Amino acid sequence: MKININANSIEDTYRIYRKKTANEILVKITFSFIFAFLMWVSANSFVYLPFTPVPFTMQVLTVLISPIFLGSYWAMLSQIEYISLGLAGLPVFSGFKSGFSALAGPTGGYIIGFVIASFVTGYIYIRLNPITSSNDKNPNYKDISQHKDILDNYENIDKKVQATAIACLCGLAVIYIFGYLHLLGYLSTFGINIGLKELAVKTFKLGVQPFIIIDLLKIMIIVNIQRVSGIKKLTA
Repeated sequence: MKININANSIEDTYRIYRKKTANEILVKITFSFIFAFLMWVSANSFVYLPFTPVPFTMQVLTVLISPIFLGSYWAMLSQIEYISLGLAGLPVFSGFKSGFSALAGPTGGYIIGFVIASFVTGYIYIRLNPITSSNDKNPNYKDISQHKDILDNYENIDKKVQATAIACLCGLAVIYIFGYLHLLGYLSTFGINIGLKELAVKTFKLGVQPFIIIDLLKIMIIVNIQRVSGIKKLTA
């Protein structure tokens, strides 16, 4: 059987594909800068606690939610853009700080951890995220097959929520690890002259323990946003 291939049709299809790809990239770049700006805002929505050099900010929420919407690579780019703005002299770091001194300070490990955490969160989310059903319209409950489709879609929403929770917990762990290790080195160099074991425990109490409950609440916010947005899309 002879198949006729229209060269013009192929060229038009390729042109449309390139235009669509370029538009998607432009949108991703734009939102990466938006999330970098949100990092600026959330970094300076802070409260200093009297017993720790690490302030309470809203940055963890921004870091963990960005890869859910942007994907791992673009979320990581947004964090690199954020850090680049700070190194360029803009007061984007917590307490309106900027420059290499902020990265060398007690919170520098958390800032570096944001970059890795954004990628890890997005990577795990994509790996765990199920493929959604093609039927995203309201079900006709008189039709058993459509009823089954809607149940499958709700099950997929639950799986997405679970994927979001697991991915965010892994990202949070990355932030804590980087922040803890840097703070441990900072305190051992400039701070407390005690044994390594005591210093390790004290660093945990200063840099991790006070924030666990608050950060878990932030993850709950992200998970509920994911659930609500999934249900709205399903019932639209």
